[in-house]
Amino acid sequence: MKLLMLLSVLSTATAAWNSGYFTSSVPLPTERFKILFLLPTTFKSHIWMAAPLLVDLARRGHEVHMFCDSRNQFKIPNVTCINHGVRLSAPEDVDTFDVVRNPLSLLKTFTNAAANDAEKMFNSDITMKVFERRGEYDLIVIDHLGLSMFYPFAHGTPFAILSCSPLLPCQSASLGNVPNPAFVSSALMEFKQPYGTFDRLKNIVLTLAQCYVYWAIHSQSEIVMSERFPWLPSFKEIERNASLHLVTSSMALDGPLALLPNQVPIAGLVLRPPQPLPKDILDFMSGNTSVIYISFGVSFIRNDSIPRDKKDILLSVSKKLPYKVIMNVYGQASGRSGNVLLTGMVPQQDILAHPNVKLFISHCGLAGVDETVYHGVPVIALPAAPEHGAMAGKLVLAGTAIQLSWLTLTEEILRDAVMEIMTNSSYGENMAFVSRVFRDQKDTALDRAVFWTEYAARFRGAPHLKSPARHLSWIEFLSLDFILLALVLCYCAFNVFLKVIRALRTKCVGDKNEKVKIT
Repeated sequence: MKLLMLLSVLSTATAAWNSGYFTSSVPLPTERFKILFLLPTTFKSHIWMAAPLLVDLARRGHEVHMFCDSRNQFKIPNVTCINHGVRLSAPEDVDTFDVVRNPLSLLKTFTNAAANDAEKMFNSDITMKVFERRGEYDLIVIDHLGLSMFYPFAHGTPFAILSCSPLLPCQSASLGNVPNPAFVSSALMEFKQPYGTFDRLKNIVLTLAQCYVYWAIHSQSEIVMSERFPWLPSFKEIERNASLHLVTSSMALDGPLALLPNQVPIAGLVLRPPQPLPKDILDFMSGNTSVIYISFGVSFIRNDSIPRDKKDILLSVSKKLPYKVIMNVYGQASGRSGNVLLTGMVPQQDILAHPNVKLFISHCGLAGVDETVYHGVPVIALPAAPEHGAMAGKLVLAGTAIQLSWLTLTEEILRDAVMEIMTNSSYGENMAFVSRVFRDQKDTALDRAVFWTEYAARFRGAPHLKSPARHLSWIEFLSLDFILLALVLCYCAFNVFLKVIRALRTKCVGDKNEKVKIT
């Protein structure tokens, strides 16, 4: 069943290629490049996020290769699927609701997975053969989740980082762009701008925590790789030489961010024109009754991972609502019960584009948030991981969502949240405004991703785009040495000033005493 669902997702990408949906408006290139994509191939949401870029680069005549396994086969012209034959860690290996109860458990899981996957990957003969020929590629594109696993590929070769997340402060800092935590989010929790004193302190602490998590995950892979490739520089040294960073941020939700020329915002990369819905779904949604859409993505939250009591709450509340409900949960059997349509795989973008859809109940994965913002549908957020909570926080601050917790979820809480959004027009109005900001751009995310990917390949990594600040230590970057020197000089000058004052005072007192003696 899982394999069939994954093939359904990938066949959608293939159909999109054939129909020209993932097509940029960038003029066709005069040069053809050889590009390798290294993605965490068991994370279906990450594959789907990268698919439009893969599709369009292939359409434009480039030779595109991608690491994959038997569960992830792209059948797209010009895309060569390199089956590495390795069973990597997968989302189904994670107890989703253990993460909900204890978010820190995700750190241990990812840390162990990063090290284990790196070792398994380079034990593969196929991987090593590609690694030895990495110089043949004009550009290597590495997903930020797979960066630590594949970072040996990036040494001495132009490479780009594809982030399926908003801007991460420490990753940005390694490229030479240090976000100021006084007003730039930690990507773990959101606060109302401008930050108050306490919120500013919390954001600084969370930014430091995010940096610790980021380096803790990568450090384990670095230990494994340094044993296998002792000549490799540090992970930090390799990462700071990235030619391009495709980051999933947008002004509509993230606000203005100071980005380097090689940091390109691509929020909405997965978006495509809506297509006709399957007849059974269209018939269900037709009429004058509002529709609520429930979905938790295709990777992290699955039907078998949702506790029975929480699934019962979702179903029970849905059946009692005066609305139609589509509940799309990965791995769930299809069926219908009254006003509720159960399914395990539907074309999400096409459903959200339907005018009858008035509410989206979601975990707030990045692609889902982009899709619901684009189509202007308010949200009830049920995040499962810290990054989901951060995305939910952005929507809440924009007045477009209500955030709930799986741990405290009850029928009453869920029903009240649903009725609040369905009867309070402010959520829809606020989302309509955010959607307008999101849509109003001079070019598309795909246009930007394609142009800058080709640009980095065309100029062999485009070293002129890289910030020289990436080579500076913190002492140099903050000019602490000059500040210390200035403080020392001020101290010395102050001491000289005091000595002069004392000398003048002593002289004045002495002269006065002399005059008294003479008289």
